Amino acid sequence: MTTRPQNILITGAAGFVGFHVANALLEKGIRVTGVDNLNSYYPVALKQDRLKLLSRRDGFSFHQVDIANHDALKA
Repeated sequence: MTTRPQNILITGAAGFVGFHVANALLEKGIRVTGVDNLNSYYPVALKQDRLKLLSRRDGFSFHQVDIANHDALKA
């Protein structure tokens, strides 16, 4: 018997790969928690647009945090 995870954490959720992985998981009914520091490697407006699309989906939550900041991750 295979069980589905209750929630998947995706780092870099607003980036190209993170966005597409999050979208695919949400389509399968899997809840996703996305984190991203919204750095400027890609245009921030593009990342914000991706997050708006994901935020419209049931089961998605987002936290703007840098994964290198352990104290922020604990909060």
